[in-house]
Formats: sequence, C-alpha cells, structure tokens
Amino acid sequence: MTRRVTIYQKELDSLKRSKKFLENEGSSHEELREEFSTLIANYEELLDQTKIITRISDRLQGKLNLTNEKLNDKNEELQRTIDDLLKARMGKKATYIVLIFAIALFILTEAFVEPQIENYASAHFARNAMMISLLFKGFIALLIKPIESLTERALIKRARKRQMDGKNPRNKSTLKTA
Repeated sequence: MTRRVTIYQKELDSLKRSKKFLENEGSSHEELREEFSTLIANYEELLDQTKIITRISDRLQGKLNLTNEKLNDKNEELQRTIDDLLKARMGKKATYIVLIFAIALFILTEAFVEPQIENYASAHFARNAMMISLLFKGFIALLIKPIESLTERALIKRARKRQMDGKNPRNKSTLKTA
C-alpha cells in the first residue's frame, strides 16, 4: 500500500491543492486560470501514464493468451499420448488374456469336442470327420481377433474409469510399465 501512495503522491498532492483552492472563495480570475491550467497538465500526465500502463497490460495479456493456447495444445497432445499408451498397454494385456483363452479352448476342443465330432461324423459322415473338425477349429480361430478387441475395449474402459475415480493405486504410474 505504501508503494502505491508513493507512485501517485504527485497526483494526490495536486488533488489536495485543487480542493484547498476550491475552498478559498476569494480567488481572482487569473488564479483560477492558473490552477485550472495546472490541473489540466496533471490530468494530461496521468492520462499519458494510464495509456502506457494499458498498452503494457494489453501486451502482457496477449502473451498470456498465447501461452495459454500453447499450454492447451500441449495438454491435448499429452492426453492423446496417454490415451495411446493406455491403449497399447491394454492391447498387450488383452492379447495375453486371449492367447491363454485360445490355448485353453483348443485343449478343451481336442479333449472333449474332437471325440464327439469323430463319433458323430463316423456314424453319419465317415469321410468328412476330419473336415468338420478343421472347420470347427477354423471357426474358433476366426473368433480370436474379435474376442481380443472386445477384451481390449473392456480393459481400456475399466482402466479409464479407475483413473477418473482415482481408485487405481498406480494412477500416475500406470503407464510406466507399458
């Protein structure tokens, strides 16, 4: 507060002098003219200072706006990078899950479904037992990619929800292990 008073001390002194002059009723025309001229000069100087301050403020505001735009662009870029890393990490995890699922499914097919197909085909389609088995396994193989995509989407959705809720204890370091 003391700094402001010293900055505008000249203006405050001029204002006090002008108020005091108004209280004095016995002023001549020449004294009025001189006081009015001094007041105009002080006002003109104050107006010039105000213009300079306003120009500087406008320039600083422009720089601040530009910096904010750049910061917003960087934040958007960072968010895209985080999303890409999350997607890559969840894609990798989904691939592992689906691979284990596919191996288990093929083992189950060999152990349980294959004998059923052979029994049924040998009774009804003697020559086509092997073809039916291959078609069944081909169908399972074709399902692997859609299952992987669904698993990946579910994992990404769950990871984003955890990040938004703040429930993920590794919230900030989730992407470091990708």
